Amino acid sequence: MGVSERGRVMAELREDAEAALAAVAGLVLPRADWAHVERVLGAMESAVRAGDARALGTVTGQLELVGPSRVRLRAGEEGDGREPASPEVLDRLNRLVHALGSGTDDDDLDLTEGASAGGDPH
Repeated sequence: MGVSERGRVMAELREDAEAALAAVAGLVLPRADWAHVERVLGAMESAVRAGDARALGTVTGQLELVGPSRVRLRAGEEGDGREPASPEVLDRLNRLVHALGSGTDDDDLDLTEGASAGGDPH
């Protein structure tokens, strides 16, 4: 794969991963499903740190398969055991979106604590 083709593939992988992360931010899931999301986010963080395009594609696919409900609960509304993303999960999503959006190639992705883009990952 040539350098320009590799860059195009990485750009597409990053866009897909960013879209999956933004979608997860709006999910309302049972607590057990959030535990699964956190494991997948850990795998995505590892893939980004390693610059591993194949792993990034795999974990992005796993995120895309999470949860059917994308409706947020209103404040004070009783739920069926489902809850929105915790502040910690939202922070991880932000760091990943920032890391994915800040690099020009797979070697300069930054997942440090201070790399948060701030705000919602949308």
